[in-house]
Amino acid sequence: MLFDPNPKSRREDLFGRDEEINMFTESLELGERLIVVYGVRRVGKTSFIRVALRELKYPHVIIDVREIYNTYGRVTKYHLYSKMAEYFTRNLDFFGKMGFKLRELLRRIRGFRVTELGVDIEPVSLPSITSLLRRYDEWASKHNTRFVIAFDEAQYLRFSGVTRYDGIFAWAVDNLENLTIVVTGSEIGILQDFLRLDDPKAPLFGRYAREIKLERFTRTQSIEFLKKGFSELNIAIDENELHEVTSRLDGIPGWLTLYGYYRGVEKRSHIDALEKVFEVGSKLTMEELEKIVAPSRERYLTILEAITRGASTWREIKTYVMYKTGPITDKRFTDLLKKLVKYSIIEKRDNQYKIADPLIEYSIKIMISHT
Repeated sequence: MLFDPNPKSRREDLFGRDEEINMFTESLELGERLIVVYGVRRVGKTSFIRVALRELKYPHVIIDVREIYNTYGRVTKYHLYSKMAEYFTRNLDFFGKMGFKLRELLRRIRGFRVTELGVDIEPVSLPSITSLLRRYDEWASKHNTRFVIAFDEAQYLRFSGVTRYDGIFAWAVDNLENLTIVVTGSEIGILQDFLRLDDPKAPLFGRYAREIKLERFTRTQSIEFLKKGFSELNIAIDENELHEVTSRLDGIPGWLTLYGYYRGVEKRSHIDALEKVFEVGSKLTMEELEKIVAPSRERYLTILEAITRGASTWREIKTYVMYKTGPITDKRFTDLLKKLVKYSIIEKRDNQYKIADPLIEYSIKIMISHT
């Protein structure tokens, strides 16, 4: 169902990503070793990699790094291995159907064991990350396939203490012919800073990475998506409603899906469904936003307030900030503005700034009203 609000796992439930799936497929078939998937929040990155990997039937594991960080406040080797074990356990049936002999793979890896109930790990005897990746590579070579390990929201790997995952990725790209690492990130600038692909001093400099950008839907695609979703439910929707939804939700697939679920599955009215999207979405975005602006809350919120009020250039926004909060140096102001861009809270296009997501803009207005 197109309007299923959970991450998708079937190609028929993934709308409008054929070109990106083809790029991903080509990359793996060419044996490329590093794939980077960018896209703003709720654009469908998790669904994209899940569908792509299941359709291609490569043995793989997907780790939600942000979930680890949000739960534990850091990302350790033990946490990563635990999530690998959980993923293997949840997908035992799928791996069995595709001929992926999980027991054969894991019996050679110290610290992992396959039981009747799933996969467990033994914390006292876990291998190093490089040793684990080498085992995956050796197994894939033996079976004439590729093993894919995907780090969803990989920018959170920077909270790993002394472990340098960018260095580990560089080592894997250089040495493991049958392993592909996939990283995704919604905080696009932060992920780019973590990888530093263009920095001569960084481990990954000079390594090739296939970069895939998931864009938000165009107005035409948004309307087509909604029409197809409502058609699946045998529901006819007024064209004016569709145009209002696409205008207000700005082509973000996650929010369009949520609207479709409330309108088509829960049978809410158009107005009620749209209001519910903003109510639920603002709760999700506000929590993320609060963490980002916390170090300099007044200044960050004033920058965002300026943009929501129509300021769009560097000078217009800075003038508003100085009027509201007092003097600020050009460097300090630019640093704050850049950070909001890196976290994909705002976007810069043609030297103009705009809020990246209508639900973020809605949350900003709520936060400002409470100050």
